[in-house]
Amino acid sequence: MRIAITGTRGIPNNYGGFEEFAENLSAGLAGLGNNVWVYNSFSHSFQENNHQGVGIIRKSALKGYLEASGNYLYDLKCIKDAIRREADVILECGYATAAPWYPYLPRRGTKLVTHMDGMEWQREKWGVITKKVIRRTESTAVRYSDAIVCDHPVIAKYYKEKYSVEASMIPFGADIRQNWDEGILEGFGINPGCYYLIVARLEPENKIQMIIDGFLASPVQEPLLIVGDYSRKYGKKMYRQYGKDKRLKFLGGIFDSEKLDHLRHYSIASFHGHSVGGTNPSLLEAMAAGTLIFAHDNPYNKWVLGENAGYFRSAAEVTDCIKDLGKLDRDKFIGNNLVRTRADFQWDSVVKQYEELFNSLVG
Repeated sequence: MRIAITGTRGIPNNYGGFEEFAENLSAGLAGLGNNVWVYNSFSHSFQENNHQGVGIIRKSALKGYLEASGNYLYDLKCIKDAIRREADVILECGYATAAPWYPYLPRRGTKLVTHMDGMEWQREKWGVITKKVIRRTESTAVRYSDAIVCDHPVIAKYYKEKYSVEASMIPFGADIRQNWDEGILEGFGINPGCYYLIVARLEPENKIQMIIDGFLASPVQEPLLIVGDYSRKYGKKMYRQYGKDKRLKFLGGIFDSEKLDHLRHYSIASFHGHSVGGTNPSLLEAMAAGTLIFAHDNPYNKWVLGENAGYFRSAAEVTDCIKDLGKLDRDKFIGNNLVRTRADFQWDSVVKQYEELFNSLVG
């Protein structure tokens, strides 16, 4: 099959969850003998034409104040190019800036599959008008897609109840590392078991401020490492407000999977504040790395973690998680999460499910 993946900033990942997803899925599909290509913006740091057997096609994307509106044009250019190249299937990652074009696209036999992401219109960063626009766009995506994919049963249920459509429920994946090296921490100036951790995009719906406030109210002296790009609006706000506190270390964005795995593995605990989305890749990677997890209490995280985590809904409950850490069965939680990851969140299985879906559409 000829498969195009659109809707991301490109691979290898240097931004977030969808880019991590596209990198792993594309390599897996290519490894099964498919002709796969991913669209990158010209500004992406990777400038070669092939990554792990996956073709790279570059399109221009606006930056700065025009970035939001530029995303609409970027998605349009990528999808039109994929149709021109006679892709059998286009997998669009997200719908907010792509679906408005769907009714006007000449498909020419190309099947369009949309990954619906999380509940995009619930994100705290959007205003009232933007949320209404996104909900209307959601309806367009459902109507004009040949298939939609959700990565979480709660989200699939939402589309079934609201639109009477059966979404393909395919989670993200994670790889379980077998070998660990404490020396990798030396570059960060930290020791194993002597720090707490957040790995997340610094956005309001990821409860960054809630976690920081709860952590600073706790009695612990170990630092909280914050891994996430703080060059954007909300990240800048967090850094201005908290950057001088000696118990916090803003490390910026880190996209080296080996370093991230080791930071997670050797942490006292890893906080996961994501509150609006499905099976978040960062959460699965924390599970696969074998760390104790404190997660925001919502149906998305609870379906993934079950009873094998500490949960919080407020800064005060973050503080309680830290204070009560010694009462938790750490080894049991970590062991159960590793078992769950092996059983349900392996990339090989995820890739095969996508290939089966695409084959069913192409015929």
